[in-house]
Amino acid sequence: MQATKAIFALLVLGVALLGYSALAEDPIGAATLTKLSSCPAGGLANGTCYTVTISNCPETAGNFVAAMKVNAPPKGKKTLGAVFFTTGGAGNAYYDGTLGTPDPRDTRCNAQGNCGLLAVQTVNNAGYETIQTNFSDPHHSAAEPVGWLTGPAADGPRALACRFATLVHAVWTNTLRSTTTRPICATGNSAGSAVIAYSLTQYGLGSLSGPGPLLSMVEATSGPPMARIDHGCQKTPPMMTVTCPSGSVLSEGYGVSTALDFIDPAYDGDQDTSSDPEDLCTQQIQNGGNLTLFLHDSVVSDDFAAPNYPRTFVNVVFGDKDLSSAVPQGLEWYNAITSQKAQACVVGAPHTLPSTYEGATQVANDLISFCRLQ
Repeated sequence: MQATKAIFALLVLGVALLGYSALAEDPIGAATLTKLSSCPAGGLANGTCYTVTISNCPETAGNFVAAMKVNAPPKGKKTLGAVFFTTGGAGNAYYDGTLGTPDPRDTRCNAQGNCGLLAVQTVNNAGYETIQTNFSDPHHSAAEPVGWLTGPAADGPRALACRFATLVHAVWTNTLRSTTTRPICATGNSAGSAVIAYSLTQYGLGSLSGPGPLLSMVEATSGPPMARIDHGCQKTPPMMTVTCPSGSVLSEGYGVSTALDFIDPAYDGDQDTSSDPEDLCTQQIQNGGNLTLFLHDSVVSDDFAAPNYPRTFVNVVFGDKDLSSAVPQGLEWYNAITSQKAQACVVGAPHTLPSTYEGATQVANDLISFCRLQ
């Protein structure tokens, strides 16, 4: 009996040393990839597009249909790895489409001012397979009005991030042949960085015990804004002195507009123009209170208060023109991470960071420099 107790104690100690995430990872679903006859016009040429039918994510009913666009490196280029690109907000657009509002006077990205395309093309030309996600059904986009954040789900954005983690796992398994000899990396802006952060933390893509792939490097730009949903949905949210723009004091609160557009639909399944009793975040902002649910559903949650990604390098990037809550929210995640990390500030970049030449080149250069096996 004493020997059994000793062995059990050693097992418990071993699990503790590996980190609590080994016990608490949320399960991913399943996905089926279907090749399309062509890709939408515009963006990076010579891509192959797919629909991705995602099923069996806990808390979600029925299937969710997304799309993706894959570009192999140019002919004759050695493949160095693969990079996933995800846009902000609902994530229902391709990264190589027009991000934000282009400045027609600035043609450094291209004649159309499409800086997202510049970022993807630069990484692709360097030898990386680029994989762009688009969380919208190509044949029935109205069914998914808030992209990956289309609920309802009891755990809101945390539960719905299963869709991204499942897609990445399916692509890694089916298209990338479960490779472990080349790096798999990801970048996303704003809520796009949040879905990646959830995948690292809650869905095991930053864990040795996860379903795979183990992401080697993440470039999180302008976020993640869901680092502390409990702070974002407070009536009197905390303020933080941020590093970019240096010394600015910004609120972590979302405000009613952002709550109605992106947070509440994840819980109740509809996107309202005015508040109703089922808009949980908006109700908290307007009436006060502090639902513990929002902490649990955050990236930095009650069960992942100190995220650790043993073989993932996390680079967090902000623009010095961004005065939104995504900046202090992003720092909540950055400050909590106990593994390898860095941050940068891009002069002249707004919240939609890769929509500018400065932001797009920062993203591309970071990925080319740091997307390596750790």
